[in-house]
Amino acid sequence: MRSFEAAISALALACASACGDAAPTGPPEIRFGADACDGCGMTIAEPRYAAAAVAEDGALGRMLKFDDIGCLARWEASASATAIRGRWVHDRSTEAWIEAGTATFSQSRDLTTPMGSGIAAFGMASDADVLVTERGGETLSWSAILARARAGTLQSSPSRQHEAAR
Repeated sequence: MRSFEAAISALALACASACGDAAPTGPPEIRFGADACDGCGMTIAEPRYAAAAVAEDGALGRMLKFDDIGCLARWEASASATAIRGRWVHDRSTEAWIEAGTATFSQSRDLTTPMGSGIAAFGMASDADVLVTERGGETLSWSAILARARAGTLQSSPSRQHEAAR
């Protein structure tokens, strides 16, 4: 009986260990106010501008967290040899995770984001259009944001004040 219990315990431990080593397949849980941005090192504090990516790192993949969508774009632009398994952004309106490739983005100089990119993501294109109508700027796709990051034309001003909660 004891050997049977020991075998079950060993099996349970092996399963738990294997599950802990599974490759990430979706966006991470970010501990706001505690986790640091993998792009700039600042504490991630505002869910509506947070972003994440899974980069190729052997069989497992490496989860990266960002405080500003611009940090994700600049990181991806500089990681040309790294395969990206997935990337996510928070919808500014709902703070829900959405895949970056399916989001619509607004970039406005009048939108103060954690690192000054002025970029916000939306699951619905109409929400992005409303922000552009209210604050100016333009509506962009992820590929356009990434092209600007590769060209070095994303605005960045870390000394700007964080946007007041609305």
